[in-house]
Amino acid sequence: MTLKAIILDFDGTLVESVGIKDRAFRSLFEADHPDRIDEIMAYHLAHNATLRFAKFRHVIERIVGRSFTEADNRRLSERFASLVFDAIVECPEVGGLGRFLDCFGGRVALYLVSMSPDEELARILAARGLARRFKRVYGGSWQKADAIHDILAAEGITPEKAVFVGDAPEDRRAAEDTGVPFVGRDSGKDLGDDVPIYPDLIGVQADLQRRYAAPAIRCA
Repeated sequence: MTLKAIILDFDGTLVESVGIKDRAFRSLFEADHPDRIDEIMAYHLAHNATLRFAKFRHVIERIVGRSFTEADNRRLSERFASLVFDAIVECPEVGGLGRFLDCFGGRVALYLVSMSPDEELARILAARGLARRFKRVYGGSWQKADAIHDILAAEGITPEKAVFVGDAPEDRRAAEDTGVPFVGRDSGKDLGDDVPIYPDLIGVQADLQRRYAAPAIRCA
């Protein structure tokens, strides 16, 4: 089997940023709504694949119980972005990231698919020096399954010639919905026990090199 495309999630897969966004979301509402913060965070954590803007609306309208305004959206969005940007730029990378990108870059088409807003994601990737590593980056304006379909079409390949590496149940579902094999990176989320899961990208790289035993990816 020939591997033609590797599709990667960002938060929790390439960088250790998952807790950063959870803490930022809590800080948006904890001071003003301490009596509802447990409900707010339960909703947030259960809807990992929902865009933050939709989450803000749900929290204000369904949990806080008032109308959601454009001013709310702007205020919450700006504060959230300010809380997470520097932290994500500076947080540790997942072990083996550089080696992984060096191994497969130029040999296999690398794509990034994330639920982060497009512009914010582009700024983070540029600040971390990662933007040039990917053939294309798909941000939050894309549903992950739609992005995967677009990648398969662009490469002119069938699903089994690609692989999706992610850390969340939503990543696994996107892979299953598109027929693309899935490999998990363990960031503490439940991915089930019937897919390969590794603590870092060193393990993911070794898995792919074993599974796709082609000379082009027998890198060190």
